[in-house]
Amino acid sequence: MDPLGLLLEVVALAVYPGGLFLAVMAWITSRGAGLPRGAPLDPRGCAAIAIAVVAAAMAPLPGTPAASLPPQGGATPNLVAAVLLVVAAGALVAPAPWSLRRRALIAFGGIALVLLGLVAASFSTTDISGSPGRMDDAARILAVVGVLVALPMVVKPQREGGSAAARAAVVAASLEVVLAIVIPPAQQWPVAPLWVVGLVAVTAAYAVLLRLFRSATQTEPGYLFLLAGACSVAASVTAVLAAHA
Repeated sequence: MDPLGLLLEVVALAVYPGGLFLAVMAWITSRGAGLPRGAPLDPRGCAAIAIAVVAAAMAPLPGTPAASLPPQGGATPNLVAAVLLVVAAGALVAPAPWSLRRRALIAFGGIALVLLGLVAASFSTTDISGSPGRMDDAARILAVVGVLVALPMVVKPQREGGSAAARAAVVAASLEVVLAIVIPPAQQWPVAPLWVVGLVAVTAAYAVLLRLFRSATQTEPGYLFLLAGACSVAASVTAVLAAHA
């Protein structure tokens, strides 16, 4: 990689969309959701934050430095790799024990996101977000809704114990990675900053919802489990149908 490419990679990790930007998103999540102070950072929490930073840096948000890297149009942001990193980070900080419902939600959500690659014939987040068609749009939206509903039940950021900072970082990175698939690619000035502002606003609104539904997300109620599972299954079915349309 040439020196400019290396510099842009460092910026993506350290500033935007990872690093500093992720720290801001995590702070908004923590404050908005009213996360408990929690324990000091331990090695598991530090590792989770590091993995979350890498995952967030892979999100092709508007204006990301990765768009300036080769090949033409930017480096390929692999959705599957980013999702696996988020899952790994979440596994480090999510409280035990892991119920069957939480494992099922990870499976349903992961399968839905992977099947979105069928729509674009690629696992590139940029290709997936830019895939045209109403069924493609429906599959992306359903997959995102499924993940957003399942996320607090899986990570349980508002549980006492553990590092609240690490959990907030994992939630924020998850939002960056997942919401990137519903942001149209190749956004330019002056529209691109508006999408970033919108992403921050959605994160703040999501954090407030976490605060309002604190008790529900901690107890894994059946109606939320069914809603998240139904959205993910519907996304998977829609993606398959769209791929064969």
